Amino acid sequence: MHGLVYYIDGAPHTVDLERVTAKATLVDLSARVQLTQTYHNDSTSTLSCSYMFPVPARSAVCGFVMVKQDGTRVIGVVQEKQEARVTYDDAVKEDKLASLTEQASPDSFVCSVGNVLPKETVKIELTYVMELTEGDTSDSIRFHVPAIVGQRYGQQPLFGGAHVPSSAKTAFEFSADIEATSAITKVASPSHPVSLELGPGPSLPHAKDLSIGNYARVTFSTSTTLEKDIVLTIHASGLDQPRCVAELDPTAQSAAVSLTLVPRFKLPEVEGQEYIFLVDRSGSMGAWSEGEGRIGMARKALVVLLRSLPSTGTSFNIASFGSSVESLWPSSQPYNQSTLDTATKHVDSLEANLGGTETGKALDFVFQSRTTSKPTSVFVLTDGDAWDLDGVINSVQSAVASGTPDKPVRCFVLGIGNDASTAMCESIARHGGGIAQYVVDGESFTGKTARLLKAARTPPIVNARLDFGLKEEEKDLADDFELVEAVAPACEASQDKDKAPINLFDSSVDPLADADSTASKAPPAPPVKLPPRPRIQQAPRDLAPLYPGSRLHAYAILKSAKDLPETVFLRGELASGQQLELAVPVVRSQLTTSSDSHLPPPIHTIAARKLIQDLEDGKHDLTVKDDLDLTKRTVEAAVVRLGKTYSLASSQTSFVAVDESETDKPRKATQYQIIYDSPPYGGAVAFGHGGGPPGPHLRRSRMAAPMSTFAAIPAPPPAPAPASAAPIVFAPAPAQAQTRFGRMMKAVKSASPFGSSAPPPTDAMQSMSLAHAVPAAPVMVGGAPPVPPGGLFNQDAHSPEQPEPTAAPSDPLDAIARHQSFDGSFDPAVLALCAPSTSLDELLAKLPPASKDKEGKDKLVATAVVLAYWKREMRDREEEWEGMAEKAMSYLRSEAGDEAEGIVALFA
Repeated sequence: MHGLVYYIDGAPHTVDLERVTAKATLVDLSARVQLTQTYHNDSTSTLSCSYMFPVPARSAVCGFVMVKQDGTRVIGVVQEKQEARVTYDDAVKEDKLASLTEQASPDSFVCSVGNVLPKETVKIELTYVMELTEGDTSDSIRFHVPAIVGQRYGQQPLFGGAHVPSSAKTAFEFSADIEATSAITKVASPSHPVSLELGPGPSLPHAKDLSIGNYARVTFSTSTTLEKDIVLTIHASGLDQPRCVAELDPTAQSAAVSLTLVPRFKLPEVEGQEYIFLVDRSGSMGAWSEGEGRIGMARKALVVLLRSLPSTGTSFNIASFGSSVESLWPSSQPYNQSTLDTATKHVDSLEANLGGTETGKALDFVFQSRTTSKPTSVFVLTDGDAWDLDGVINSVQSAVASGTPDKPVRCFVLGIGNDASTAMCESIARHGGGIAQYVVDGESFTGKTARLLKAARTPPIVNARLDFGLKEEEKDLADDFELVEAVAPACEASQDKDKAPINLFDSSVDPLADADSTASKAPPAPPVKLPPRPRIQQAPRDLAPLYPGSRLHAYAILKSAKDLPETVFLRGELASGQQLELAVPVVRSQLTTSSDSHLPPPIHTIAARKLIQDLEDGKHDLTVKDDLDLTKRTVEAAVVRLGKTYSLASSQTSFVAVDESETDKPRKATQYQIIYDSPPYGGAVAFGHGGGPPGPHLRRSRMAAPMSTFAAIPAPPPAPAPASAAPIVFAPAPAQAQTRFGRMMKAVKSASPFGSSAPPPTDAMQSMSLAHAVPAAPVMVGGAPPVPPGGLFNQDAHSPEQPEPTAAPSDPLDAIARHQSFDGSFDPAVLALCAPSTSLDELLAKLPPASKDKEGKDKLVATAVVLAYWKREMRDREEEWEGMAEKAMSYLRSEAGDEAEGIVALFA
């Protein structure tokens, strides 16, 4: 959340967001969040300002209200985005209080508030609904409210508004009411200290008759500011069970269904696969908080992932990226003990020292270097903090299209950090046929990495679909087409008129004039004809891949509630032709709240948002042959129709609210001059006319708002910059300079437009030389070296000959994992962690006689002890060590045969 910065005599001033309140209602597997943003003008001028705020990429923004200081509520309406912008600009020009909310990216919006009087307080209420994802275990769900928009590399897509960090001063209040279909067993927050109260809220109807165990209320236990995302995990039995909930809309006479489950099945694993791990090493992955930061979390995740790989037929590689791309080997290498040891040393040396976040270039490198003769799974570990979403999507789509059913290319994502871009992470996984998991500071991540790897080892299920048991729609629907744009008639003459003779010399006709007139008029664009709404609109159109342990969400809007079936079938096939099927009974929702009557029904809303996402992804039947422009306009019209029907902000629709109650006393905005510009690494600065950096080198952004839209300070004659002020140049810099500047912008969080107030990293954090820390020298492609000697961060802090040692792992599971070999066995040194009070001879004495004489008996007993230790001491983290345990058990069976399980039991 951010305010506007303006300059007076070279000094920056900000208009702060005073307070943010988030009220959430979690019902089963969905949530509704109401954000109230209190915006106070503490200046002596009438201001029109804007700020950016985040939402999860899986959410649908469906409510917008502007609340005046006297309590008057101005309900926002959805309009086509250009129409909404004109409505807002006109209202500001007419000195009216107005507000506009526009989508900047799928997970960030910009809210503009125009004509706020001096000392006036205005509240903006935004409501969004969202689906919940799985937590660390199959019986848990994860609720995430993003609090800040992380600074993102590249050109901001909407406009380079003057956003400055106000999170350290913005008060943040949060509360959540939770309702589960079964008893809640645990509620936790890895992000904030919270207070938990079991039982239904007293305001609920029949609260005394409701089950106490199915309800909970959560609030912050201490006062806090808006500095990091909120994460809640809720555990309750049966959360992974299949369910299909139907919602009736009495106004539209339609029905919407939501089907979800966490699949449980076991299929033969994909054999002979290539695994490529792509690690984000840009500056934003550095240690901004206590501990090792995001790059440290990535290192830990890689340690577990590497040891969970199949021991036979596997090849792998590790690439990392920032402004440039590095690779451990030029191409993937066979998985064995030697390559595992080399990779582990490489992982321990990784630092966040490669500058900007050029994800698209890194993906292109990985896809080009992959082995095309086998299946490939790419694991991306990133915070996703880059704006180039379209470029990344194009790269992933091209790679997936190059695969085959028996040699597919898939992408899986681990989003790391409090402000990880859900739009970037979700897009890579969605278009890459994989899944995305997220982890914030203090949250367990190894269960998420295990889920990612389990999905990668599962063969893809093709043609997954929902069957509602309905007959095909009638084909003759021509009369139902909706004409969106009228077109001028090309010719007024009718062929039905009498064919009278034509005068060959008509004195009233000037053929040259007619020719000039005809030539000067461009032919009219063909009109957009939207097809009628189908009987069933399924979203997503192509169901996400089904993977064991990874939640599936699917939605549909039925045009008539009469078509609602009693059972929905989920069907699919394997590439081998094996059929799969699941029947899920339909349950009608009884949840209605009179206070929410002005909002669209939540399941309809989420379904409509998913339909819009399909349209934006190009998954539709609206293509017009040989006319790309008409196809584009038809898709945009379809998005607008959905946005207006279900009151949704989207790429083509915006919310606008105009207060019409003060026509007799218009607000007089102070005139000013303001310039927007976007530097290469995101963010921008707005300058008033009262000073600040000089302007000749600045260029106006193409998306800059009209001058009358933003009032900051009175407009005196241009003043020169102070002599001591160095000019700020936003022109694209050479690659090497961009690398240094990008690192600076991402490292110095206290001065960045989107960062937290945490201090920048020390020189020591940036000084590790990868080339001297890794046995196999990395391969670098493109870009410039991370930081040249004498650059932004002093490279002499630690010389390459004496690299800073990696701290010992603090997580016991991470420490144990490091002792596992590629074949699944464990080195006896692990016994110091799992059986510190027992000698090796005492443990060997417990082995059966047939195993005591084996050459590798020390490794055998160590492996058995680890398995017993995990089952005894870490049962609550089973999903985290499950992949490593499977390999360990396979090793024991190869050494001890049928006695393997019995040997493990000896040490239980």
